[in-house]
Amino acid sequence: MALMLGVVLASTFFAGVNVGADTAAKQALDQQLSQVPVDIVVGSGWFEVDPSPVKTSGWSSANATEIADLISNSGIESITSTEVISRGRSMIQIPRVNKTTDFTVVGISEDSCIYEELTVADGSFPLGANETYVWADSPSAGDLKRGDVIAANFSVLVFDGSRKPPEVGGVSVNLTVAGFVELSNKASLIALGQYYYYPSPFGSQEYVFFDNLLITDWDKTFASLLDSIYAKAIPYSPVDTQILVFLDRGAIIGPWDIATSVSKVRTITSQINNEILGYGAYAQNHLENVLNSLQYYSQTMRLQFLIFGLPVFFMAWYMATTVSDMSFNLRRREIGLLLTKGFSRGQLLRMFLSEAALIGLVGGLIGVGLSLLLSPFFISVGGGQWFSGAPVVGLDTVVLAMVFSVVVTFLSVYRPARRASQLHAVDALKEHRYVEEVKPHKQRWPWVAFILGAYKIAMWLLGINLATLMMGRPPLANIIVTILLGIWIFIDVYILNYIGPILFFWGLTKLLIRGSLKFQELTVRVAKFLGDLGSLATRNVQRNPARAASIAFLIALIIGYSFGTTGIYASERDFTIRQIKFNVGADISVSLTTLVNSSQTIDQIENLTGVSSTALEYSFEGESTLRRMGLIAVDPEKWLEIAYYERELFTGDSVETAFHKMTTDNNTIILEREIAVPLELQVGDTIFVTIGSLSRALKVVGFFGLEPGEGARILDGPSYTSSVIYSSHSYVPEGLYYEANDSISATGRILVKLMPGADDTAVADQIRELEIDNISAVYSVAEELQEWQSNVLLSGPVNVQFLGVVFAVVAASIGTTLVTLVSLKERSREVSIMSVRGLSFKQLVTMLLTENLAIVVFSMLLGTVVGLIIVHGNVAAMNATPYSVSILSHRMVFPIDTVLTLFACFVLVFASTIIPVISMSRRYVSRLERIVREA
Repeated sequence: MALMLGVVLASTFFAGVNVGADTAAKQALDQQLSQVPVDIVVGSGWFEVDPSPVKTSGWSSANATEIADLISNSGIESITSTEVISRGRSMIQIPRVNKTTDFTVVGISEDSCIYEELTVADGSFPLGANETYVWADSPSAGDLKRGDVIAANFSVLVFDGSRKPPEVGGVSVNLTVAGFVELSNKASLIALGQYYYYPSPFGSQEYVFFDNLLITDWDKTFASLLDSIYAKAIPYSPVDTQILVFLDRGAIIGPWDIATSVSKVRTITSQINNEILGYGAYAQNHLENVLNSLQYYSQTMRLQFLIFGLPVFFMAWYMATTVSDMSFNLRRREIGLLLTKGFSRGQLLRMFLSEAALIGLVGGLIGVGLSLLLSPFFISVGGGQWFSGAPVVGLDTVVLAMVFSVVVTFLSVYRPARRASQLHAVDALKEHRYVEEVKPHKQRWPWVAFILGAYKIAMWLLGINLATLMMGRPPLANIIVTILLGIWIFIDVYILNYIGPILFFWGLTKLLIRGSLKFQELTVRVAKFLGDLGSLATRNVQRNPARAASIAFLIALIIGYSFGTTGIYASERDFTIRQIKFNVGADISVSLTTLVNSSQTIDQIENLTGVSSTALEYSFEGESTLRRMGLIAVDPEKWLEIAYYERELFTGDSVETAFHKMTTDNNTIILEREIAVPLELQVGDTIFVTIGSLSRALKVVGFFGLEPGEGARILDGPSYTSSVIYSSHSYVPEGLYYEANDSISATGRILVKLMPGADDTAVADQIRELEIDNISAVYSVAEELQEWQSNVLLSGPVNVQFLGVVFAVVAASIGTTLVTLVSLKERSREVSIMSVRGLSFKQLVTMLLTENLAIVVFSMLLGTVVGLIIVHGNVAAMNATPYSVSILSHRMVFPIDTVLTLFACFVLVFASTIIPVISMSRRYVSRLERIVREA
C-alpha cells in the first residue's frame, strides 16, 4: 500500500506536468489562432489579358466570382467558406470641413464574415447601391454625417503597348454615407487587410488602427467599379481583390501534433494553387507561421517542465525505494516461508517484479485521473492561476504517464527486491533484522556528489555565472585548456544548475548521518535535557543511519526546492511588475502624436473623475562631446510626485536633492551614467550639450541609469511598444526645453496620477473616449498587468512551477508519513515492550518525536539555507546577463503570499512527522491496555 501511494504520487505529478503542458499548448494555440483572421488568402498575380499582349494584375468581377466558386466547389476537404473582398485607397474631399483625406474603401459581399462582427451604430441595414458605412473609429469619422455624398476617385495608368508614357485615367464613384458602424478587432483586421498581424506574446492583443475606412457592398457597388478598371486593360490595378478562404480549424489543427497540422495546411494550400493556377492567382496561408512558432513553444515548454520536475521525479523514486526497503523488511516472514516451501530466488524476484508492474500500471491510471482533478486545485493553492477551461489531456500524455509509472516502480523495487530474494531462509525468518546491504558503506560517491554540489552552492552564494563571466573574453592561448573550460562551463550551466542541490543534499546526508557519528553526537547533546528518553531516542537514530539519511535527504531536497522555486518566481514577478510600472511611467501614461494643443489635452484629462494630477514629459535629442544623447524635460516638482521611478537608478545625490536643484536652475542635468563614466564627470561638474541651435554648459546634479557594460537598454514603452523614445536618457528642467523649443523636434507623453481607490482601467477608457486628435495611445498599469497575467504563453510555465511546488511538498509530506508509519510498524514489538516496562503514552510520544524531529529540523534548516542561496544565485545570474532587456535589476524578495506558501510547507512536513507518531503510539498503547484488560 505504501509503495502504491508513492507511485500514484509520482505518476500524478508527471501526468499533471504534461496535462499542464497540454492545456497551456491548447489554449496558447487558441489564443494565437484567434488573432489570425483569415486562414488562406488568394490574390491576383500577373497574367495575359486576351487578346491584348498586356499583362495585368487586376481581376474583373466575373474573374473573382469564378475563382471563388472554383475553390468552393473544388471538393478540397476542410474548406468551410470563401468570400470575395476588394479594397483600394482614395483621396476623398470632405465638403463639410473642406479638406481632402485618405480613405481605404473596401467592398464586402452580403455573406461576408465582417457582417457577423459588425454593429450598425447609426444607420440602416443592409447597404444599397453606392452606399457606404463609415467606420466609427476612423480618425475622420467626426467630419462626416449620414446623407453626405462623397466621391471616391481611383487613379489608373493606362498603357497602349507602345513606348509612349502611360495615360493617367480615373474611375470614380459617388458614395452616400448610410451610417456609422463599430467593428470588432477581427473585422478591422480583415477589412484593412492586416492578415500578417501576429501579436507579441508580451504585448497587448488589441491592434491599434489609424486608418479611415469606408465599407461598401461588393455586388451592388464595387463589382461595377472593378469592371470599369479592368476594361481599361491596365497592368497595375489600384484595387486589390482577394478571395478569403476559411478552413475547419478543428478538423486540421491539433495542439498535440503541430507538425501534422502544418503539413495539412500546406497540402490544402497546394491543392488550391493547383486549381487557380490558370487564372494567374496564388494562395498563401497565414496559419503556418503561427503553428511553427507554437510547435517550438509547446516542445520547449514541455522540456522545461520535465527539467523543472527532475527534483520531484528523483524524490519520488528515492521515496519509493526507501519505502520498498522497509516494506520488504516487513515481509521477511513471508519470504522465509516461501523459501522453505521450495520457491527459488529467481521465482521470488519475478514475483516481486510482477507485483511492481501491476502497481505501476494501476498507479499510472490513478495518477492520470488524479492529475485532471488535482492540477487546477494545486496550482490555485500554490498561488498560481489555472488556465481558463477544463484540463486537457492527450493520448501521448496517458501513454507516457503509464510508462513513467511502470519504470519508476521497477527502478524503486528492483534493488530492494533483489536483496530480499537473496536472503537465506533462516535469516529471513528473523523478523527483528533489517534488510540492508551487508557490504560496508562506501563514501567515494557521496564525497564526489558533495564536492560537486558544494561547488555549485558556492557559485550561487558568490553570485558567479561562468557562462556570463567568460562571455566576450578572448579565447585562451592553450586550446586544450579552452576545450576543457568549455566542457566545464557546459556541465556547470546545463547540468549542475539542475542537479547541484540534489548532489549536495545526498552527499551531505550520506556523509554526515550515515557515514559518521557527527549527527548522532549532536542529537545526543541536544536531547540531554530529556534524560534517559533522549538517550533512548538517539540510540535508535544511531541504529538506523541509512534510514535517517534517507529521510533527511528527502525533506532537505523538497524544502530547498520549494524555497528556490517560489523565491525565483517571486523575484521574476516583482521584476515584471516593476518593469511594467517603469515603462508606463505612472498610473497611466498618454502618448501624444504632437505637442500642439497639449495644454488643452491635459486640461481635459485632469477634469476626468479619478484623476489626481498630471505631468508632461518632453522627449528630444541633444549632442554631447561623446555622442548623441536622449533628453527628457520635466517639471522637477510635479514629476517626482506623479512619476514611477526607482531610487537605485539615481546616484550621485538623493533623488529629491537632484530634482530640487533643477527647480532653481534651468542649466542643470541629471546625466546618464553611460556618458558620465567615460567623461569622468562628478556631481557639480559641467557638460556641454547642444540642443538644436542652443549650446549650454549644464551642471551635473546627479546621475541616472547603469554604468557602461552593466546591462542593455530597455525595450521602449509598456508592453514593448513605442511609448518612450529614449530608454537610456538624461533629465533636464522643462525650462531648458522651452528655450530650445523652436529649433528641435520633440515628442511627449502625459503622466497621470490617480486618486486613491480610482479604477485604472475605467480612467484609461475615459481618456480614450475623449477622441482627442493628438492622443496616439493610452497605457495603464492595471491593463498591462492584466494582459501579462492572461497571456498563456507567459503564465503557462509559471503555473506549472506552482504545480511542482505543491506536488513536491505533498510528496515530501506523504513520503515522510509513509517512512514514519512503516518504521513504527517495524518497531511494534519494541514499542510494546517499552510500554510494558512502564513508559507512559506521553513518554513514548516524546521519545519517538525526539528521534524523528531531530532529523526533520536539521533537514528543514539545511533546505532553507540552500534554497535561499539558490534564489540569490539565480537573481545574481539574471542581473549579470549582458543581453538583459531592462535597465532594472532583479531583486530577491519574499512577499506575503510566498511566505505563506513556504510556511504551509513547514507545517505539512512537521505534521507528517508528528501525526503518525501520535497515532501509532496511541494505537500501541490502546492495544496493550486492551490485552491487559482481557487478561
